[in-house]
Amino acid sequence: MKKKNYSILWIDEEPDNIGFIDQCNRMDIDVFKHNSWDRAKTTLENRFDSFSAIVLDAYCVLNAGEPADPNFLYQVVRELSVIFAQHEESLPWYVLSSGTMPDFDKTMIRIGMGEREEMEKEWGRLYYRKSSDIEDLCRSIRHAVTLKKDNKVRSLYHDVFDIMDKYFPPDAKQTMMNILTALHFPEENRNFDAVLYYTQLRRILEHLFRALNKIGILPDAVMGPSDRINLANSSLYLAGRDVYIGQGKNLRYGRPGQYVFPPVISQLVKSILYVANKNSHTVELDAQGRTIIQDYYNSLHSNNMLFGYALHLCDVIIWFGRNAYRLEKRSN
Repeated sequence: MKKKNYSILWIDEEPDNIGFIDQCNRMDIDVFKHNSWDRAKTTLENRFDSFSAIVLDAYCVLNAGEPADPNFLYQVVRELSVIFAQHEESLPWYVLSSGTMPDFDKTMIRIGMGEREEMEKEWGRLYYRKSSDIEDLCRSIRHAVTLKKDNKVRSLYHDVFDIMDKYFPPDAKQTMMNILTALHFPEENRNFDAVLYYTQLRRILEHLFRALNKIGILPDAVMGPSDRINLANSSLYLAGRDVYIGQGKNLRYGRPGQYVFPPVISQLVKSILYVANKNSHTVELDAQGRTIIQDYYNSLHSNNMLFGYALHLCDVIIWFGRNAYRLEKRSN
């Protein structure tokens, strides 16, 4: 059986008569259920990194063998705060309840203050009804976990995404996020398509060339038609090489020996473009290029080549961001 993408800890002393576990399974969520907080707490402390979220009943057992405690939520929320502080990370947590216990509304208000209230936009609402909200709860869990991973990746590569926010369209930023998330969370990206994402890397590079064209560094005649940008010629021009643009004419950047891309950046760009045909003129891979990449993955079952190119591209983007102002002034 394949490991599911999400694992949650559920504390409820009653049998699962609402079909919560079945609904979770349908939405790729693994459930570890405990009937008391003391046992759940031990599991959480020993396997904290295994869980994506925590789901609490409102009126449950604190210690195995004891009756349900009306102060269950107050006690558990206090102890969760301590556990989160120890791990320097908070897990999304929710209440799944029938809502019939005394002072239920008052309890929800009190436990929903502080961090839980601050995180509601990312985690989703605090309370879900057993009678009607279990699918909504599963969606909130999946959404919260996705945002959490995206935020981690964004934090790790903040310089890259800050530059992409300014110069790249949303689809390019999302592609980079997808690739880097697959790099750092491979167990949750079993269907990562190497061939597709190699093409997407080249699309991001295309957007970089368009940004250089917009600030006046890369001429239209070198880029080619707007719908089929000439990646090879653009790369050569930025590296300070002569580029043939037709009718017996060549273009180059500056005088011999001058360039836009310094040699290391030029080599990184060249490696991203290179598959089987180093003179590829479009973003799309040709049949030979796709076959070579597919054969590579079929033989090694490794994503390292693609991730390596993605990290190369991160460095190219960072270089561009740090030099864009200087390049724009030079072109004016």
